[in-house]
Amino acid sequence: MKLSDDEILRLNRWLHDLEEGQLSDEDAKMLADALKMSEQARRYYVQRGVLMAGLCELTDEAQSANGLMSIRKVDKLSKWFYLSALTCVLMMGLFFWLRRENEAVEMVEARDRGCAILVEAVNAQWGDEGASHRVGMPVAAGRLNLRSGLARLEFYSGASMTLEGPCELEVVSVDEAKCLAGRLRVNVSPHARGFRLVTPDAKVVDLGTEFGLWVDETGKSEVHVFDGEVEVYPEAQTQKVSLTTGQLWDGRAGDSATDRGAEAHAFVELDDLRSLSHESAQLRRQAWRAGMEEVLNDPRLLVGYAFEPETDWGRTLPNSAKGAAEGTHGSIVGARWVQGRWAGKKALQFKSPGDRVRVQVDGELQAITLCAWVSVDGLDRRWNSLFLTDGFQPGNPHWQIENDGRVVLGVRKDKKEWSQFVFRTEPAFGAENMGLWYHLAVTFDLKSGIGRNYVNGKLVAEYLEKGIPSGTRMRIGMAELGNWGLPVSGAKSTEIRNFNGRMDEFLLYREALSVDEVRKIYEMGKPE
Repeated sequence: MKLSDDEILRLNRWLHDLEEGQLSDEDAKMLADALKMSEQARRYYVQRGVLMAGLCELTDEAQSANGLMSIRKVDKLSKWFYLSALTCVLMMGLFFWLRRENEAVEMVEARDRGCAILVEAVNAQWGDEGASHRVGMPVAAGRLNLRSGLARLEFYSGASMTLEGPCELEVVSVDEAKCLAGRLRVNVSPHARGFRLVTPDAKVVDLGTEFGLWVDETGKSEVHVFDGEVEVYPEAQTQKVSLTTGQLWDGRAGDSATDRGAEAHAFVELDDLRSLSHESAQLRRQAWRAGMEEVLNDPRLLVGYAFEPETDWGRTLPNSAKGAAEGTHGSIVGARWVQGRWAGKKALQFKSPGDRVRVQVDGELQAITLCAWVSVDGLDRRWNSLFLTDGFQPGNPHWQIENDGRVVLGVRKDKKEWSQFVFRTEPAFGAENMGLWYHLAVTFDLKSGIGRNYVNGKLVAEYLEKGIPSGTRMRIGMAELGNWGLPVSGAKSTEIRNFNGRMDEFLLYREALSVDEVRKIYEMGKPE
């Protein structure tokens, strides 16, 4: 898209003031924003620098024709212009070089430190100080302390194990772990043959089977083979003990299989775990529904999407807020219904560049709160839409995720191009948490000037905008979830900013919620 005449005039004024050393701090910020956001503005900047360098050279040549005295009179001035223009060009060359370097860094493959994935958890309470273990998240080498509840790990090699709290496990690699205390059940596929499980008094090598392991408080182990074959290497012994289906090795009884058979009933089976997991999810969903009743009756709520359609083919996203205006019921385009945070709960999946939900919110706002549960599958665009107004006129909010994982709210200040209030987090999304459910929220109050960003109920960034004129207001009008607007003014295309992932719950308030209120909404809706 070409620069408009007004945009070119503004750029010329800023660049002239920059060359004269008279550029104000406010204009310098707007120039920096323009160069950051507009490829056309950067090209114009370079072209102007090249043109000035050429004019300076022509001036020197013309002065040379009038003799040495003339050259000396303009020598300093000519050199100043030439060097300024040359510096400008060199700076822009450095800018593009750094940009290429950054792009090169971005192209370096992301690395995964994980050895396993936490695939299920039921009432799990972890004792690892400062650790965050979430279903779907990779588990790196290190110690896991499950104080209570159940948890299931799937190792990258193909082995899996179910832990019963209290249990202390150290993940060593994709094909080895150490059980320091507790009870667990292990299933080793043929691809993971040779998986090793070390205890304080033995090493267990699985040859493709299913077995149970219990380590008591004294460090003594029991190995129960339910199917297949296991080799046990007792501590300080060179001879192995081979166990087959139905046999048990007890470290307290000696170095051979005992007469007492394997006790499968003493260990949680996979079907039992999944039944308990489903039951726990339903209880969480019921608690969320009860809490949502209060949320949806809040008079400050303008839009409340619970993402609970009557049918899987429904193309309307009902606004369940009390007294909802007709235009606030969303029209689903392209996006399809998939599983949400819990089994039986729905979410909308946005994948293609055309997927979106159309919505209209009329009126003016002095403050705003936006909340959403999202599962990000990829950051494919420079800006990935959460909630954007169709245009970007004064007062319009744009809430999106940048391709480096930062969540940002931009609100257009006035008619000056690139002039906006910006509230940005540190990177919240990366390769390590793709596909996980996250609660995002942002608040902005024009009266106080305070903008706040939240991730999973935690305040992660706070900004203060000073000197906002008292009459300033935010306006939404036509807007979209998961995309950015329709082609306007006869344009045949528009920028692609579609969201790649799932969304399950969206709230829009006419006020800035408090820190405690945002945390309460998160606690009410968290999946686990």
